Amino acid sequence: RNNELSLYYQPQHMVATGELIGAEALIRWQMPEGGMISPIEFIPIAEETGLINQIGLFVLTTACTAALAWTNIRLAINVSAAQLRNPEFPAQLRAILANTRFPATRLEIEITETYVVQNSGVAAEVLDEIRAMGVCVVLDDFGTGFASIGFLRQFKFDTLKIDRSLVHDAVGNEGARAMVHASVVVARALG
Repeated sequence: RNNELSLYYQPQHMVATGELIGAEALIRWQMPEGGMISPIEFIPIAEETGLINQIGLFVLTTACTAALAWTNIRLAINVSAAQLRNPEFPAQLRAILANTRFPATRLEIEITETYVVQNSGVAAEVLDEIRAMGVCVVLDDFGTGFASIGFLRQFKFDTLKIDRSLVHDAVGNEGARAMVHASVVVARALG
């Protein structure tokens, strides 16, 4: 209501070529007194109070509008488990794509494994509906939770984002390096 929320975009580059291929929308809350509040602090409160749906729609609309001008750049947006539990979410997403004219095939919805594990039946239906629009479904923070190979096969994610802690640890730890390698092999095997 006070226009204190804003989006920043983290670029995604193709490692081999350095080519810009995408951007992830990241929300920030700028307080009037000049302080920036991390989403780690305010998103859980927004989920508890039900404000996450309004915030999520703001993020989707703002990011899709901004990214429309980016030629051939994919847009990644984190979607809260609370948003995905909202039965109106797929229809709201469809309306935002129609209103902004953002191509669904350039949008990636990032979700965490916790949502899918806790709500597997509902999650499968919602994710199928989102995927049917042409939107990619990405499993974020892979390697930190419960995902098994069976889980990955069941939900047919378009992309796995390996958690940064695993990648960071892989620099100096042989075991972590093997985990990252194994994750990549499994992801490729599953397409």
